[in-house]
Amino acid sequence: MQTKRVIEPEQTNFSGMSCDLLVTQDDAEGLFNVIEMRVAPQMGAPLHISFDEYKFFKIIGGSFEFYAADEVWNLQTGDSAMVKKGDKHGFKNIGETMATIMLVSSPSRHVDFFKEMAALATPHDPKQVMEVCERNRQQLLVTL
Repeated sequence: MQTKRVIEPEQTNFSGMSCDLLVTQDDAEGLFNVIEMRVAPQMGAPLHISFDEYKFFKIIGGSFEFYAADEVWNLQTGDSAMVKKGDKHGFKNIGETMATIMLVSSPSRHVDFFKEMAALATPHDPKQVMEVCERNRQQLLVTL
């Protein structure tokens, strides 16, 4: 693991989210990622399963409808949530302006997933999205 100051993180954009890749697998020897996501209104992460990752989410600003296991929570600035690997989860910005959510995931897999999603042409081809998900051990639980 490197000791460093993160001044200008790598960024990626897809599906209504602008993401700062604050801690990558190279930074943390594959142990964890930290990603700050700015999410457009009514956008977010569809219901899905991350088979290998434990996740911690912190609402930095705004309001989110957050789905975890079989529950739905309205999370506001300052709230947080944890998701066990293999549990279905997702979130949506329910506000009228951009909202910000921080993700810490372990082990470090989500940066690669975000980069692959951002590289897809828009509108996304559902087959290509499913291939990216499969490579990154994610399963969407919604139809594209």
